[in-house]
Amino acid sequence: MARRGRKPTGTNLVEHLDGSERAKTRLKAILETLSGARSIPEVCEDLGINESMFHRVRSEVLQTALERLEPRPLGRPRQESPPEELRLAEMEEENLRLQMELKAAEVRRELAEKLPRLAKPQNTNPATEPGKKTTARERKRLRKRLQRNKNHSKP
Repeated sequence: MARRGRKPTGTNLVEHLDGSERAKTRLKAILETLSGARSIPEVCEDLGINESMFHRVRSEVLQTALERLEPRPLGRPRQESPPEELRLAEMEEENLRLQMELKAAEVRRELAEKLPRLAKPQNTNPATEPGKKTTARERKRLRKRLQRNKNHSKP
């Protein structure tokens, strides 16, 4: 059965990558050992390194490849804003909040001017506030005041 499409290029794909010739040679050697095309002792002899160094380098290459293949968030990474931009954004937000407060205060002032009967009267005697109980002493004082006011108002 004949294969369809392009023939696999194998380690020749490394030639199209950016990097030094030494790095490309090492990567090709690692890929050849993974595919079973060459043995580890043979590759170590060609590269001039011992087997423990080869295994360490191969593990690093595979670990880096695995980390690169991990899922990542879509889109561009978020850029950190400089502190000046953050401060400017905070100031703009505060400006908007203060503008809203100013508009609300203006509306309250207009309502107080147009509808003064809705304004709460200032009660000077806390004993006459609704819900507040008066003591017997306070009731007695109030009666005396009322008597004095009646006596003074009669001519």
